[in-house]
Amino acid sequence: MPIQKYAVIACPKCRIHAQIIEYGTATTKCQNCGAALKIKKLRVFYTSDILEKVISARTQLQAQMHDQSVEFGNVPEMEFVDDRPSITKHKKNAQKIILDILRSADGALEIEILKMHALDNDVDAERFEKILDGLLRAGEVYSPAVGYVRLV
Repeated sequence: MPIQKYAVIACPKCRIHAQIIEYGTATTKCQNCGAALKIKKLRVFYTSDILEKVISARTQLQAQMHDQSVEFGNVPEMEFVDDRPSITKHKKNAQKIILDILRSADGALEIEILKMHALDNDVDAERFEKILDGLLRAGEVYSPAVGYVRLV
């Protein structure tokens, strides 16, 4: 089972509340104003699989949103993440390459084998991970067993 990742987002409706979500969910609700939020349309400010780091990053973002000073002694340097799908040609080609590899393998492969084939087709490892995560979240592929993916 993959490691649980957490993300820090800010509500675009009320613009005064940052919150922690489980990374990979499709929607969430703002804890402040109650607005329904689609995760794929939000800016993700920070991600980590370590909850304490995410809590510190959320605290830092919340303080910045309210222009308050905060003790930064144990707050991690925030790494801004923008993993929303881009419409660049290169990314679409990499995503198409991954989907074509799956199609040519009857729609299912071990993730490591898929990654190996993607690397052979000039898709770098980091991009592969992001695209595979995006495909899983978008519901274009799913994981029927640990370490495997299958086309929907």
